[in-house]
Amino acid sequence: MLKKLAFAAVIAGAITAIRKRSAGKAEADLWHEATSGPGAVSTPTAR
Repeated sequence: MLKKLAFAAVIAGAITAIRKRSAGKAEADLWHEATSGPGAVSTPTAR
């Protein structure tokens, strides 16, 4: 029983890590799309 519980916890952790990585990539893609091209939004510049 304990082995099954530990296995389920490892699988859940792996799924969570994969989902976080996918979400980060999607956010980066959206940021790139919003800040490049002719219809880009203005972005603050460092001074």
